[in-house]
Amino acid sequence: MRKGISLLAGLVLCLAGCASRTAPASSSADDLTRYLPDEKQLRDAGARQKEAPSSFSGIWITPLHVVSSCEGKDPWEAALRIHAQASAVAGELNVWALAAEYVGYSGEQMVAVLDGALGCGENASSSTRFSVPGLADRQLGFCRRFWEPRLSACVLVLARGDRLLAVRIDSTSVESAPLQAKLRQLAPTFAAAFDRA
Repeated sequence: MRKGISLLAGLVLCLAGCASRTAPASSSADDLTRYLPDEKQLRDAGARQKEAPSSFSGIWITPLHVVSSCEGKDPWEAALRIHAQASAVAGELNVWALAAEYVGYSGEQMVAVLDGALGCGENASSSTRFSVPGLADRQLGFCRRFWEPRLSACVLVLARGDRLLAVRIDSTSVESAPLQAKLRQLAPTFAAAFDRA
């Protein structure tokens, strides 16, 4: 009986403590879905939605997974606080998108960290950079080629305030130049959604 009372008291204390810990009202994972294009916006840009914007997607599709950590630092994984993801196809090309906020990093700080990581180790020897003119956000564009599994990928990262948007386009049969061209074509659609107030 005493054990049951202790267990019940502990449960009540835990519930009271848990109830007092609420997520910040300023943003939630659901809020970030609005920073990704919807089905109509993608269709107008020449892509087809595969997975609608959701905060419950598996983070294995994170576009930043193509960046190796630099000196053991990979805050794009460890500091991820909330995120929303979606996927699409543009012809035979896969398009992955991530809108995210990070603990201890603004969007611009994350872009700076990624920029540094691209100059480090295997990233430096296998990455080429590019930019998309006309975008208001701080940006970082790069392409990488992987010998295994023979994947080419291009990523565009945009920063605004406390959030970051990463869009990756990849293929096992198309080289970097056409991937980059397609990503440049899609960039205004993603930037317009990301820049919503």
